[in-house]
Amino acid sequence: MATQAETDIGPPMLVVVSDGPDLEASLRAGEREVWRWGEPGADRRDGKRFHGDPTDPATYEWVRGARAVTTVVMLRDHDRARRVVRAIREVRSDTAALILASGIPDAPGDGTLARPGELRDVLRIDIEEELLRLEAERRVYCLRNFVSAVETVPILVHPDPDPDAVSSAFAVRALLERTADSMPIVTRRAITRPENRRMTELLGIRVVEVGHDELLAFDRIVAVDTQPGDLCVPGGPELAIIDHHPFEACRSAILHDVRPHLGSTATMLTQYFRAMDEQRVGKVLATALLFGIKTDTDGLTRKVTPEDVEAYAFLQERADMEVLSRLERPAYPVDAARAFGAALHRLCQQDDVVVAFAGELTPEASHILADLGDFCLGIETATWALAAGFVADELTVSIRHIGPPPGAGALARELAGQEGNGGGHDTMARFSMPGDRGREWLGDDPARTLLSAAIAALETLR
Repeated sequence: MATQAETDIGPPMLVVVSDGPDLEASLRAGEREVWRWGEPGADRRDGKRFHGDPTDPATYEWVRGARAVTTVVMLRDHDRARRVVRAIREVRSDTAALILASGIPDAPGDGTLARPGELRDVLRIDIEEELLRLEAERRVYCLRNFVSAVETVPILVHPDPDPDAVSSAFAVRALLERTADSMPIVTRRAITRPENRRMTELLGIRVVEVGHDELLAFDRIVAVDTQPGDLCVPGGPELAIIDHHPFEACRSAILHDVRPHLGSTATMLTQYFRAMDEQRVGKVLATALLFGIKTDTDGLTRKVTPEDVEAYAFLQERADMEVLSRLERPAYPVDAARAFGAALHRLCQQDDVVVAFAGELTPEASHILADLGDFCLGIETATWALAAGFVADELTVSIRHIGPPPGAGALARELAGQEGNGGGHDTMARFSMPGDRGREWLGDDPARTLLSAAIAALETLR
């Protein structure tokens, strides 16, 4: 989690502060970008080096915008080593720390590990697993501090939340050991998809619909699987963001953990629990998180990483598979099934782009757009699929994509323009705009008009 992010968060960083011999070997530390400190007066800071007083917070101002920061400290002066950790945490409170020294006590639970050893020993081993645990531990520590002084902190998920959002919010509350009254799960549009409503019913998870003004009245909000830009306003609530969608700068985000390379936010929450106490992941929580990972990665077939697979395997051993099978069973009311068929009958295709228009949909039937997009992506030669319909006087378009950039999220933002809201992942995204504007735009042949607009937008993006 980072403080006051204003620009692209960039890669995670591993900051090494050592007064030992300068070893050229690289730390095998996953995707982290390794930076090494040099004594003041080195008169340079290239792509892998920095200098300055390591006990002065100003020395670390340049790490403020990173996706994540972890530090490895090995100094002969152990008191100085402690001051280094304090200094970097003044800039980035979420920094996990590995101190290579004897005689320095650990601080259990706050993302600090002290152990005897030499930097050359660390350079010879893969410390990825240890760093992941420390980073997750530190994030949980910061999140606890964020909510501890406030009586009621809602957990906000995106409108019409999916299983990944619901399960992750449910996990945040369990992780922080708060009650449903002190940390309610809230959304700005109620759940419409039958399977998702069944999930909340079978697992006993309550999601409350709230308005924009109600959210602005809170002092602090934890946003999960979403980044609510419209709440990032002067005088608005302070935010902690946990999400796996592409990063969007938000000045009022006191904390953020945004990892768009992961397939689901549920993976992140599983890592949190495994770092703190994996025994606390009971059957209900494991079932919820497993369902979240399955739906967002399409059963580990879409945008999946080794971290998603590891979390999936861990949860599968603990989940209630009978309940999970009941959650996965789709449900279509008759009118939704007919709209699905009518959209397929009217679909338009040009080259690798397919568009299906479902017409007017009730909120209860709106979930067919995602399924319709998935189905159309299976059409021969298709790499782009757009499924559209009017829901509650709003034009909603679900986008699916397989192949190289530009991704579905980029297309959603391009199509939304100044008239609507759009975004998402490379493989799946959505955009919407007011119904009157959408009807004016699409005219008498909605599928054909949307197809032409999508092709023009892709030409611009490419």
